[in-house]
Parts: sequence; C-alpha cells; structure tokens
Amino acid sequence: MFDPVLLRSLAATPLRVQYALLPVPVPAREPASEGAAAGGGRGWAVLRVTLHGAGATGVGEATLLPYAAAHDHDAVRAQLAAAEPGLVRGISPSQLPALLPPGPSRSAVDAALWDLFAKRSGLPAWELLGVPPPRPLPGIRTLPLLPPAELEAELRGGDGRGHGSAHGSGHGPGSPKLNLRLGAGSVEDDLARLDAVRRHQPDAWLMADAGGTWDPDRLHTMLPRLAEHGVRVLQQPLPDAESGALVTLRRPFPIIADLAHGGSADPGRLAARYDGAALGLDAVGGLTAALALMEEAGQRGLLVLLGSPPATARSWAATLHAAARADLLNVPPALRVPGEPPRHPGRPHPIAASSPVPAPAESAMYGAVGCPRCAERGGGGGGGRDEEERSVTERSVTAKRQGRGRTGERHDGCRGGCRCRE
Repeated sequence: MFDPVLLRSLAATPLRVQYALLPVPVPAREPASEGAAAGGGRGWAVLRVTLHGAGATGVGEATLLPYAAAHDHDAVRAQLAAAEPGLVRGISPSQLPALLPPGPSRSAVDAALWDLFAKRSGLPAWELLGVPPPRPLPGIRTLPLLPPAELEAELRGGDGRGHGSAHGSGHGPGSPKLNLRLGAGSVEDDLARLDAVRRHQPDAWLMADAGGTWDPDRLHTMLPRLAEHGVRVLQQPLPDAESGALVTLRRPFPIIADLAHGGSADPGRLAARYDGAALGLDAVGGLTAALALMEEAGQRGLLVLLGSPPATARSWAATLHAAARADLLNVPPALRVPGEPPRHPGRPHPIAASSPVPAPAESAMYGAVGCPRCAERGGGGGGGRDEEERSVTERSVTAKRQGRGRTGERHDGCRGGCRCRE
C-alpha cells in the first residue's frame, strides 16, 4: 500500500506535539438536547492535532461526538498525554495502534502524520499512501431522523435536496442517493417514513439505517416492506449482541454493519453475519486503519460504505483519500470552528456539487503539493468508479473493484507523480 522504507525515513525525525479541543456549533439537523444529555452536558467539539518536525507542520482533525463515551474530553486528553512520549521520538502511522486505541485521538494523529509526511517529502498524501488521487464521486445524503409528518414537510419543501444533499445516480439520471434513518418509533412510523420518501422521491436510490434499534422479529417484518419500497442496502438493523440472527437470515438486499455502532471490525466475523460494513476514519482509528480494513473487506467480497460524522473540511479531506476503495460514500454535514474562515470560500467540496463541505485547497493532504491543476479540480481523474449508476445488488463487489486504479497520462505542470486523466 505504501513504501515502508520511505515512511521509516520520514518517521525518524523527532516531533513536537500540540493539540486543542475546539467547541463547534451543533451541526444542522442534529438534536442539541439529546447529544448534550447523553454526553453529560458536553457539546460538539473538534480535536485538532498539530505535529511539528524538520521544518514542516502537519495537522489532523477529528469530530468529538457529545453522545459517545469514547469521545469524552478528559479521556481524549489522557490518551494523547499517554501517547506523547512515543510521538515525540518520531513514529510511523503503522505504529500508532501501539500508542492509541481506535477512535478520534488516533484518527487525528494519523491524519496529521500523513499531512506532515506529504509536506516534508514534497509528494501528495495519496501518492505516499499508494492510492488514487481524490476525485469527485457521487455521494449519499442522510435524511434527518424526524417524525413522519416533519419528514414529509421537509421532503415537500426541498424535494429531498435540502442541506447536505448529494446527487448521484439512483434509478434514473440525476436522481439523488438517500439514506433514510429508521427505528425511532413503531413499525408504522418506519413505514410512514418510507412512504413519504417514495411519494416525493420515487426514483431515488434508497438505503435505510435502523441504528441497531430493531429486534429479530421486527427485522423479519420489515424486510419485505423495505424491498417493496426499493431499498437497496440496510445498515445495522440489530444491536451487535443480537447480530448472530443474521447468520442464517435470507435477505433481498445487502445488510451491512455500522462499525461506529460498537461492532467488531474483524472482517472474518463481519463476513459471517453481514454483506458489508459502514466505517468512518474516526471510528476505526484513522486513514491508515481504514485503508487496511477496506483492503481486507474487498478480498472477502464485503461491501464498504465510507462515511463520517459531521466533519470539518480538513478531516473530510483525509476521508476522501480512502473514497476510491469504497463502494458507497455517505456525505456528512459540515463543521466549522467559529472564527475561522472557510477553507476555500465560495467553492463547494468536490465530492458533489451541492455538498456544503469546502475543499481544503492549501493542504498537502489534498494533493496541492503534487499538481496545481489537480488541486484546482479537487483531485483529477483516475482510480474512481464509472459504474455508480448500477445498483450494488446488480453486481458483485469484486466486479466493482476491477474498474479501479486507472490513470491517464501526465499533463504539463505535474509534479510529485501526479497522473491526471484529461
């Protein structure tokens, strides 16, 4: 995946470590009271890790969720304080599991290391990682978990294209890709949400996320109804403790695990119960860990949905470096630290024309070191999928992966190994 000799040489330099926990406003469509209550009163925050070494600076960020115990601010500070002696001596991203558990602390440090190494080497991070450059891809928009009547009003007012919409190919050209959250209420409530979506978005590509709120009986009840509504993928229907019921379950579409829900990230265990996994960098411990998991998942034929909690532009830039190895991409709401200017004012994030997350144009994480024209376009060509309009149920994961890794010729002005497709 990456050159171990080059990484060892880059990791041999002592580092100076700084970190900050920065409060941010509650993201759009996130319930403020629920998160604050579950988190003991703490609010949303961004962890920013800054590493200094050999005249360069690398920065990584991760979202601290108010309702996740592992994101407790005191716990994060304790983790980073314990890891600091190992970090200051110089370290490679592959060595981080010995210092930090999976979670936002390791994710932010991992991203900062890749940013630092990209700036020190003069190469874009994607080339150091051995992955295709980030490029525009169709994204999935998650609909807010609203009561059916409120969801109906939102769909009626915005046609499913409100805040954070991401247009990809659904059943027809230009149709959105939507993720509908279910499980807050009765079976009738879930069916009312499904009906509302289909009334206003009959052609949308649709997946559902039950958030581990169902039991096996409700899952058996819902499966045929989901199929009737054209659902293509179901995420985390059962609590992880009850996921053994999936081993022998016949299903009309893929069922995937949510690794942020507390389930095991072991691909062997996943393959026995699920057809794939939804993962984010902050949940699994960063870009390095995510790429390794995605590679093994691909070898086992597992579907990969790559996503993120609400994210800053810097943390989303790290996620985009894994996007070419994902089968589906879930676009998060944007986070921005108060008082800081947008990363690139006036330009949408390249993941989708209507995405609210701006592109970090100056960061080596996004390849600006490698090629000005690639940075201008948000990534260049190569390495992506040209088959997104085909349903994941109509082709195997293996077949999808055969289309990846293509590159074109270098154009004038390329530096650092960029290979743009013209």
